[in-house]
Amino acid sequence: MAWLEITADEYARHFANPVACYMKADFNMLNAEKVDVVRFFAFEDNGMRIGLAVGEKGDEWRSPYSAPFCGFVCSQIQTIACLNFAMRELKDLLLLQKKSFKVTLPPIFYDRMFYSKVVSALLQNGFRQSYANLNYAFDFMDSTPYEKRLHYMGARNYKQFAHSECAFTQETAVEQQRRVYGFIQDHYKAKGYTLWMKFEDLKKTAEIVPVDFCLLRVDGFPVASTIIYRVSDKVAQMIYWGADQSALDKRPLNVIAREMFRYYREQGFDYLDLGPAASDGIASEGLCTFKESVGCFADLKYTFEFDGCEPAGENYR
Repeated sequence: MAWLEITADEYARHFANPVACYMKADFNMLNAEKVDVVRFFAFEDNGMRIGLAVGEKGDEWRSPYSAPFCGFVCSQIQTIACLNFAMRELKDLLLLQKKSFKVTLPPIFYDRMFYSKVVSALLQNGFRQSYANLNYAFDFMDSTPYEKRLHYMGARNYKQFAHSECAFTQETAVEQQRRVYGFIQDHYKAKGYTLWMKFEDLKKTAEIVPVDFCLLRVDGFPVASTIIYRVSDKVAQMIYWGADQSALDKRPLNVIAREMFRYYREQGFDYLDLGPAASDGIASEGLCTFKESVGCFADLKYTFEFDGCEPAGENYR
């Protein structure tokens, strides 16, 4: 039983269906120029049970190194005993290679059983919890009607636009996709946020991940947009959204939340991940309140670190 370094092709073959595209070999190779090398590992115990992709830069391993999350994947149900042993062995591997390690896991709802046990195993075996960000999502397996999910503020705003004529469309023409991106760009600038991905970065990602560029029109006027990754067959994830700053009286983000809910539920997804409302463990109270008001549930997305300074265990293989 040990962690083995494997090739990208071997990793892709053994861990072909992770809970999100960010754990796939091709996604990890997409931005390989950002690190010194991308490395793939498997914990072997009568088969390759657990996978891990990391970006190595100097004396640090990061998972992810260019994605919202990454971390561990499994090919079948794993016991807590197996995960505990794997994390002890991983710690010894890090010590042997003189590497520090930082990992951000998917929100727990992506696989409640597996990631709950991963969190437990990391905590038991010397990995430090850096923080846990609040993350929000729509649950389409819950049959509660959308309007019944809304909190007071969301319900009040819902009444304001309930009778508006809304059109939520996926744009395929590059010019319209640029328009989608432009709304987001203007929104981020107005809010003082950093927009990390350029339009060209998104189109590059779209070569290996289905990316939806969606535009919202209210009473015939474009007022908001969103960019969604179809990260798996079960989960879609909102990467960015933004509104026309001159149309804020139309409550464009409230409207687009409802329209995203309708569209992706009809597309057959189990969840639409609307992303975190926190940074480095510090919750944005306003953003949390807003996402709850439009019908999302909250979950946790954990980040763990290991500084590589503990004495090596006796059982490293």
